Amino acid sequence: MAEAVVTGAAIVRGYRLFVARRSRPQSVAGFWELPGAEVPPGGDERTALSDLFTSEFSISLHTVDRILSDRGLTAWPTEDLDYDAAVLRIWRCQLPSESTLDLDIGDPRPNMYVYDETRWVPLNELDQVSPWRDADRIMASEIVDHYMADEVWQSAD
Repeated sequence: MAEAVVTGAAIVRGYRLFVARRSRPQSVAGFWELPGAEVPPGGDERTALSDLFTSEFSISLHTVDRILSDRGLTAWPTEDLDYDAAVLRIWRCQLPSESTLDLDIGDPRPNMYVYDETRWVPLNELDQVSPWRDADRIMASEIVDHYMADEVWQSAD
């Protein structure tokens, strides 16, 4: 079987990381992750992320650049197929600066297609949400390290 490419969004505001809880497919429902999308064969990673945020969160997303190294996932579930494996790629992203988001209630809220809850988790309290998908929890810790070492990213927050 083929290998899927899955993108994840690293969005930080006010020293908090945006995370979402999956509602489907059933095999991953209830797990927290970096919101993201499976890239269709021949598709563009940035477009896949933008399309997900438009449909799931009704908000525009700006993809800045890829960060961190790829993370291998095994038995990646999709609505249609179960791939043997997948590669998780993380993109540093920004929501529109003019958007008025209430971080305390988890804005932007999901439209319930893929996710049923969202939160902005303080960077030093990632274990505040549980259970995480394993690869996403590891990547979230790496995102925090990357963010804390990148003054340019912090100033853009």
